[in-house]
Amino acid sequence: MKTSPIILNGFLILVLLVSSCNKNNEAAFTDTPIVEAYLQNGHYFSVNISRQIPFSPNVAIYSSDDIDNLEIIITCNGISSVLEAVGGGIYADSSIIVTEGDEYTLTFTYNDKTVHAYTYVPTKPVNVTQSVTSITMDKMDSTSGPPSGSMPDPIQINWDNTDESYYLIVVENLESDPEPIRDFGDDGDAPERIFRKSPTNSSYEEINPIEFEYFGTYRVVLFHVLPDYASLYEQNSTSSQNLTNPSTCIENGYGIFTGLNSDTLYIEVIEN
Repeated sequence: MKTSPIILNGFLILVLLVSSCNKNNEAAFTDTPIVEAYLQNGHYFSVNISRQIPFSPNVAIYSSDDIDNLEIIITCNGISSVLEAVGGGIYADSSIIVTEGDEYTLTFTYNDKTVHAYTYVPTKPVNVTQSVTSITMDKMDSTSGPPSGSMPDPIQINWDNTDESYYLIVVENLESDPEPIRDFGDDGDAPERIFRKSPTNSSYEEINPIEFEYFGTYRVVLFHVLPDYASLYEQNSTSSQNLTNPSTCIENGYGIFTGLNSDTLYIEVIEN
């Protein structure tokens, strides 16, 4: 299964914040499932079901539902299928290939309630261009300090967005053992090889050269995302006040059930 890098940052924050919101009202805890699915065009269908983690174990009154033995039904184009449990709360069907424009409905029973979720897969980004395919940067170490020359101009990524829908860029270094641009020091933790921009409803995004931590080949993925993902991303970045009811199309559950589509570019960061 292909795993989208978009899903790796932030959702655990949601889980923790959802579960900790009952800190001052322990009696209000209800065993409500967390649904996590990012339906990307060309990938097979998969969803993860998990439980909340209550702030206090003394209020953990869970239902008798086995998280790995639920009847998860997915409906697409009028055809319903029961997903296979593969362990760890993950349910999948490799025969269901997520397709642009398709609508998906997820239903299952949990804690005597019907959990219902709906989403669709948006279109692939159109007319995606980049201002350059490579940039050259000086290596910086603890003795040389900042480079004496000027930094390259920001890399501009453009695409069509006549309906002002949401897009997000994820940038990932593809080298197996990349050479750092800056000296991290003997005790310094190496930065991540992946970074992302915040969702935008614009038709362009700039990548500043200072955001690159390593030389080498980078994959730049432009995702077309839905408003529920953009809303969840914004909530995680700003406030925990409303995370108990995130803006998603899920009834009787928390989490994210959303579609996405993407196009891919590449950028070379070359040592001067």
